[in-house]
Amino acid sequence: MDLGQPKESAKHETPDGQTRRNFLRLTGGVTAGSIAGCSSVIGGSSLDTLSVAYKPIFPFLQFLVMDERGYLDELDANVETTDFANQGLNIVSAYSDGDIDVAFIGITPAIRMKHQGVPGKVTAANQTGGFVVLATDEFVDLWNDHGADAFEAFREQEGRPFQFSTFPKGSVAYVLLRHWLDEELGVGTDPIEIENVAGVGPVRQALLSGNADGTFVMEPLPTILEARDAPFSRVTNTGSFLSGAPGGITFMHDRLVDDHPDVARAFLRQHVRATELINEDSGAAAEAVSAALGDRLSADLSRRAIESSASNYISDPRAISEGTQVCIQRMQDLGQISDPVETNTILEPSIYQDVTE
Repeated sequence: MDLGQPKESAKHETPDGQTRRNFLRLTGGVTAGSIAGCSSVIGGSSLDTLSVAYKPIFPFLQFLVMDERGYLDELDANVETTDFANQGLNIVSAYSDGDIDVAFIGITPAIRMKHQGVPGKVTAANQTGGFVVLATDEFVDLWNDHGADAFEAFREQEGRPFQFSTFPKGSVAYVLLRHWLDEELGVGTDPIEIENVAGVGPVRQALLSGNADGTFVMEPLPTILEARDAPFSRVTNTGSFLSGAPGGITFMHDRLVDDHPDVARAFLRQHVRATELINEDSGAAAEAVSAALGDRLSADLSRRAIESSASNYISDPRAISEGTQVCIQRMQDLGQISDPVETNTILEPSIYQDVTE
């Protein structure tokens, strides 16, 4: 298969306080190529633009590859992409408002949206696993000696609870951390305190300043800290305790799937193509990541993070079915959703099957 070549692509960030399409109407911002013969989602039966929302992070690695290597240019649609980095959950709000056709988000926001009746389905998974339990070297010594009892041993030794710093309570990281503590280890949160912060930057700062003893975080932060010989080590990762542990996913609006199945299938073909590149040529995928992130992450560190045992990059949404069910149950237990959501109302594998089988 032709995996494509890198391209230069501009990025357009939507300012806070403006809806996605209002912003586009004002600016005319388009980040991927336009091909003749398109029709409009905005207008009903035609597709003028395909709006794609993302953040430049590893759970959405397929998007970075698709964009940087020009795969999106091959779609029979005007593709407009918006980088929602450092804008909290605005990506979910924009999607819920009807401004987004394809959103690269986490599985827990997708579950919450389906619980609220928001139209759309997970048409592709981006990865299984992806999250790492990282802790100070001192705690890892206790872990090696005591296993799950290390948290109580830490409290007795330090005179305080173990301090986790991780993402907000609605995030995949928080939900899976609670699953690990509550179900896998059976320790709950009695010997532990969890600080919820917005983003990798605050997590890194909490660790390096000594305000946190550990974290539950995705790549590339574990790889970056290891490269800098920071005094932290991996305890486990989600793939080690949960089969099909979901992370980033691709969420498509029903109007795209129902009214423009050819475009939906074409998008999935490029997603599969990106997954193949990631798995077959991690160096080329790393170059795409580095190009997207600029000076923030070198191609070498990107490649090492991509090759980390924490992540398994995939496209088939069926691979995260079991893990999605676990997240649904955990979110209900935590009071994040009031009623269970059927997995088959969240995952839609038919488009993936159409393009691969």
